[in-house]
Amino acid sequence: MAEYDRNKIYSKKKFHPARIKESPSQNRSFSGNKSEGKSSRESTKDSSTFEITPKKQPTILLKAREPTSDDIGTTSKRNTKEELTTNITIQPPLRDNEVTSVPTLRCMTKSLKLIDDGMICTDSLQDYMSENNEFLTVGIIGSHGVGKSTIMNLLTQNQITEQMKNSIFKFDKKFDDQDNDIRILTDHLEKVELRDESKVNREIFKTQTIDDIEKAMSRTQGIDIYITSNRLILLDCQPFASVSLLEDLIKSESKRTNLVSEFIPLENSGEIQGLQLTTFLMSVCHVLLLVEDWFLDSNIVRFIQTAEMLKPTISNPEDELMDHFPHLLIIHNKSQMEDFSPAKFRTIQQAYKMLFHKTKLNLKSDLGMGTGGLINYLNGENCGSPINLFLIPEIIPNSNQIYSGHPPLEEIIKKLRANIWGSSRNPLTHVQLTEKTWLVYCAKVWDTVKKSSFFVEYTKLMP
Repeated sequence: MAEYDRNKIYSKKKFHPARIKESPSQNRSFSGNKSEGKSSRESTKDSSTFEITPKKQPTILLKAREPTSDDIGTTSKRNTKEELTTNITIQPPLRDNEVTSVPTLRCMTKSLKLIDDGMICTDSLQDYMSENNEFLTVGIIGSHGVGKSTIMNLLTQNQITEQMKNSIFKFDKKFDDQDNDIRILTDHLEKVELRDESKVNREIFKTQTIDDIEKAMSRTQGIDIYITSNRLILLDCQPFASVSLLEDLIKSESKRTNLVSEFIPLENSGEIQGLQLTTFLMSVCHVLLLVEDWFLDSNIVRFIQTAEMLKPTISNPEDELMDHFPHLLIIHNKSQMEDFSPAKFRTIQQAYKMLFHKTKLNLKSDLGMGTGGLINYLNGENCGSPINLFLIPEIIPNSNQIYSGHPPLEEIIKKLRANIWGSSRNPLTHVQLTEKTWLVYCAKVWDTVKKSSFFVEYTKLMP
């Protein structure tokens, strides 16, 4: 074979595509077998190392896209769904011997003692207090036998029925048979529900009986407290200038030292005790009710003005002095028909305006009857600018058939309760109080009143 043909064959073998895939190294030497074997082993080593070592992945840098309004809406919905799912927790079932202790708030069925024998009773009232700060405190003062506890019993009821009126108002027996009608015993037995315990004892505050009236005894001593279901705190105070209470102070020396100071003379201890309780109510109440049973007792007006003068200022831990004065609502109990006339009502209002023109008590806060809300003709045009004056008529049995000159008792008490609830709640201290902190504040106020030197200095001016 010629040299030219041999080179032609070798060149075809060298550039054949199958040989290129089998031997990746293109610089193959044809000098001898040893060099070919060596180069083939090196190529296999290179190929094996190339297959084992993985390729390094390139790093890709991405720019964060700015969220749009649609994305924000979808993410917020997703987050709320996630929160709802995460907040739902499944509690394991309780065992038989495990009991959950849930704090319950006790409800009052009768009035309890807040101040008794000069000591304030706060421990027994803790179970009836809550952390509510939307409460209203109403206190009541007055002389002996004017109907303070009766009005408080009416304020505790949401609805006044005839049966409740008969249980609260104890009428004389001479009014029972006015028409001389013969009544059969079975007619009474059909109306009486002997097993209905909710209708037996309706008196929350103790009222006077006929024996108490004959002996001039008072059923309320100290201050009684009652809390309604709608968080109305009612404080019923003992009468001031009471002969029976003064007699108890004279008989018991230890009781007198607990109630009033030992430096106060014996004959003035009864009035000083009433002044201390009145100043206490002026400091802890939002509304103060003054009850009278006839028009304009000058001794009562002088007593209220003296209590306002002797009222101590309560300090707080921040050394800030805050002088609180409640709304004064004057209630005329056992009012007659002529008291509801515009001329008589105007005269009563003008007299109280002259007597209390320098008072700091809120007497003009539209809590009275002179606004025209209950009786149309008792308005500002006929009776002058209104003050906090309210009239409650005398309750006479079987008087619904004759004209009395005033609305029924149910409507009058309903309006009185609405006016009290609608009064502005002036803050008692520099901080907002709850029911429990109000009880602590009462203990602080009573301690300040008992230690005040104003009452001892006032006895030096008394006759």
